[in-house]
Amino acid sequence: MAALTPEDYRALIFANLRPQRLGTEVVALSEALGRTLANDAVAALCVPPFDNSAMDGFAVRVEDFVGEGPWVFSVVAEIAAGSAGAADLGDGDLGTADPGVGDLGAAGADPAPAASLPRAARIMTGAPMPRWADAVVKVEDTDAPAGASALPKTVTVSVAPRAGQNVRRAGEDLAAGATALPAGSVLGACSLSALASVGFGEVEVVRRPRVAVIATGSELAEPGQPLGPGMIPDSNSTLIAMLVREAGGEPTLVRTVADTAEAFGRALPTGVDLIVTSGGVSMGAFDPVKEYGLAHGWTFAKVAMQPGKPQGHGVADGTPVLALPGNPVSVAVSFRLFVRPFLARLLGREDLADADPSARQVPAGAVWKSPSGRRQFVAARIVRDSGHDAVVPVHALGSGSHLVASLHYAQVMAVVPAEQEEVRVGDLLTVIDV
Repeated sequence: MAALTPEDYRALIFANLRPQRLGTEVVALSEALGRTLANDAVAALCVPPFDNSAMDGFAVRVEDFVGEGPWVFSVVAEIAAGSAGAADLGDGDLGTADPGVGDLGAAGADPAPAASLPRAARIMTGAPMPRWADAVVKVEDTDAPAGASALPKTVTVSVAPRAGQNVRRAGEDLAAGATALPAGSVLGACSLSALASVGFGEVEVVRRPRVAVIATGSELAEPGQPLGPGMIPDSNSTLIAMLVREAGGEPTLVRTVADTAEAFGRALPTGVDLIVTSGGVSMGAFDPVKEYGLAHGWTFAKVAMQPGKPQGHGVADGTPVLALPGNPVSVAVSFRLFVRPFLARLLGREDLADADPSARQVPAGAVWKSPSGRRQFVAARIVRDSGHDAVVPVHALGSGSHLVASLHYAQVMAVVPAEQEEVRVGDLLTVIDV
């Protein structure tokens, strides 16, 4: 079979394994960071929940600004943020202050202002607007001192406001009953704050996919352990497990197995949503994943990409398996292209399942070779070149499936088209986030 493009191979995975969104659970907002919203979040409250002042100043009626200024107002109330209600003043009638707005006498205001003076209420940012007022004059446009001070009996205003000035209207950000966040949203700090503001204390999220990670190789030693002859540290298990966690999954089992099909078969777990393996999928004499998989109907393919050409997938006792190559950079690239979209579909994140929203165009800032007929993915970083962004490989050798130490410095993957054999300075390349 001819080598597949990465897009064709991803489509083949989806067609064969048919990933479906997982079940849901309800968690407190404090536990929902990084989780995926299961359903549209419909606002129970409008934002803001009531008309309120956008400034420290004085609530007034625009119709009271008659003739040329300055204008003098009688200060009849003080309204602080958190007040239970707003002063209700009618035309020519002082009325009474609502509970929590403040006692007019205690506040020092004149309880019987001269009928010739229009009325104003000193108001703080975020405080509810009086029902009679339709604008707020900021304190800087009055003769009142800024900061803490006694409530004045009168205030002189030098600038006439327009109706609605410095007033935040109830629901102007979001109306009650509107969708605050759509299903599939990844819940970050700002989105969780938005949910809190519209009345949520807990939220229904998609269950985290449970993922088993299996690294094959008789040469693998546990990280941090002394190396015997011919042994290397197992870095792939850590890499895959942490990539799973970054993608919204939960690595529930991480293990290494020897290079035999029997050992690999015994290591395959149950009770998980996905198994991700590394190594053993190529053409070697000791490739246990391919040996086991071919005996159990799995699909193996050559993908026209560097690194990560050999790939496989199948089902083990009802659980989907994605079989990646063994070299660490191949693992990182393969996870980015195939495992993360699979997890995205399990989580209901369709925006990540079929496309890459991070893709953008950046000119190359260096020269390097690329293999003919294979799309190259190069661990790269963005540098400033003559005041403009440019992309350069993080390692002097350019692309290599074994250059794991350089992954730490990668900001992006630079993507070189399959038909391009050399990258020149200024060539426009697609880059994707690591």
